[in-house]
Amino acid sequence: MNLRVLAESDLYRTLEHSDDWGLPVELIAPDGVEYTKSANDPTEDLKGQVLYDTTIVDPESGLDMIVHKPVVTLRRSSLARIPVAGENWMIRIPEIPDPTATKTLHRIERAPEEGKAIGFIRLYLTRAVQDEE
Repeated sequence: MNLRVLAESDLYRTLEHSDDWGLPVELIAPDGVEYTKSANDPTEDLKGQVLYDTTIVDPESGLDMIVHKPVVTLRRSSLARIPVAGENWMIRIPEIPDPTATKTLHRIERAPEEGKAIGFIRLYLTRAVQDEE
C-alpha cells in the first residue's frame, strides 16, 4: 500500500477516533451551511484534534509566548467542503477538551494550512465575540 494512502487512513484513528485527540466540531460555511457529520460516514460526528493554546513570537521581545488561540486539525476526506483562503468560515469547538462540553463559536483567522498530499487541514481560530447590547 502507498505510504500516503496509509497515512491518510491512519488519520481516522489519530485525529477522529483516538480517545486522546478526537473532539466533535461544527464547521459553518460562508453560505451558512453547517457541516457536523463526517463526509466519510454521515452517521459519525465531524471530529478533529483541537489544540487550545498556540506558541507565537512576541513582536516586541522576539521571545516565544503561549496564547489562547485554538488550532483545529481535520482529516480532509471527512470534509464535504474544504475551507479555502479568502472565505469567511466559522467553527464551533468544545470550550474545554471534553467531547460533551459546550461548544463556542470561532472564526477561521487566517488561510488554512493544507495540502492534498498530506491528508489533513489545519485551521487557526479566533474566538467570535458578539457585541453586548
